[in-house]
Amino acid sequence: GSISTPSTEEIKYRAYGAFSSQHRAVTAEDYKSVIYSMPPKFGAVKRVNVVQDKDSFKRNINLFIISEDANGNLTESTDSLKNNLKTYLSNYKMINDTIDILDAKIVNVGMDIEIVADPQRNKYEVLQAAIDAIKFENLNTKYDIGEPLRISDFFRTLKNIDGVLDVISITPKKRTGSLYSTFSYDLESNTSPDGRMLLAKENVIFEVRFPDSDIVGTVK
Repeated sequence: GSISTPSTEEIKYRAYGAFSSQHRAVTAEDYKSVIYSMPPKFGAVKRVNVVQDKDSFKRNINLFIISEDANGNLTESTDSLKNNLKTYLSNYKMINDTIDILDAKIVNVGMDIEIVADPQRNKYEVLQAAIDAIKFENLNTKYDIGEPLRISDFFRTLKNIDGVLDVISITPKKRTGSLYSTFSYDLESNTSPDGRMLLAKENVIFEVRFPDSDIVGTVK
């Protein structure tokens, strides 16, 4: 349940949530704040999504959580962490709330990019600069559970690279193998109609696990 140090933006977000929750869990944001504030001796949750169970007649809440391994990659939370979390939340939740703590599903993705380079420039140097820019953006992004991958943001990044005349395509691709998540997720059917976003279901979290090999490109 150990996690890397939260970023400045994460700390700011969690501080706002802690102030508004007033040490009780009523809303989804309250639950998130309480979970992220759990003392480290009980373990740590990297990401959480709080969802009202639509199939329940009572106020049953599904908590989808994910942790981090020693290398900073997403991994399922241990049973001991889940038990600690459930016990910890019992001090803050409403009496009529029932809670199910579930594993979020990791979807490992990479990106295949295709660009057109300025003919006055070395096209392979331009391609490398484009790949490095996407890698940098992914290294500094940790998606939330249920958060879409915004393909349009990567188009914007590439168009600002010196020497890139045009961006032909950016295609998210599922990465599979022994080092990746085995969860099956159809990327094509979960892409928005305009192709701008790769949509995540409420229990899904995207991860670019190995940017150095998961992001590849071609240049014309």
